[in-house]
Amino acid sequence: MILAVAIQKGGTGKTTTAAALANAARYRGRKVLAIDLDPQGQFSFTIGADTSKPGSYELLTGAPAADLIQPIKENLSVIPASPNLATITSGRGSARRLQTAIAPVRERYDVIVLDTPTLGELQYNALQAATKLVIPLEAAIYDLQSLYQIVDTARQFQTSNPELSIAGIVLTKYDGRSTIVRQMKDAIVNRAAEIGVPYLGAIRAAVAVKEAAALQESLFEYAPKSKPAADYLAIYDAIAQEG
Repeated sequence: MILAVAIQKGGTGKTTTAAALANAARYRGRKVLAIDLDPQGQFSFTIGADTSKPGSYELLTGAPAADLIQPIKENLSVIPASPNLATITSGRGSARRLQTAIAPVRERYDVIVLDTPTLGELQYNALQAATKLVIPLEAAIYDLQSLYQIVDTARQFQTSNPELSIAGIVLTKYDGRSTIVRQMKDAIVNRAAEIGVPYLGAIRAAVAVKEAAALQESLFEYAPKSKPAADYLAIYDAIAQEG
């Protein structure tokens, strides 16, 4: 399974979700490779990568994937973001760079998790390589527009990448005590269903998520009994059971 976490809007908990799903897969005993395609490198930091070493820029410009993989802990490795990743440009077949680059190591891992930037060439590479797309959203009005945008983009890529399926949406940082938040959740879930996108669940808001990220620890080790840990694990299990 190659899992891309993508949305065309910032602030939705995308990187947090990518890191949590990578660690959830590891928690379930899967062998995991995390690849950071976002020039900001927050996924790399959260996973605990050494960003001074070659990473995803080199991967996309011809370096062998096996030479770039950093073991982080048992069953979890990473190819980190590179400082010059944002300079990647378009060219003939450029959206297939990642797909081609990871082919030699793909079968070594049960799960590959891709964190993507919000727009452009690097996100396209993730969608061309992925077998499943997870869409992180907040229960907010502008996120509804972003849902339509990423679904439209993903469906365009299904022509060239028939392996790609849309696993569903995840509502992040969810606090159901507010009436407007509950109403927006219902609206997003209903609109997603109308366009054929499943609802995977909500991640309840808790400070443990930020604390674990700041300490570069897995949420499942830092706060295994927290509500977000339970939520992310349930969502990973639902995605994995899809086959």
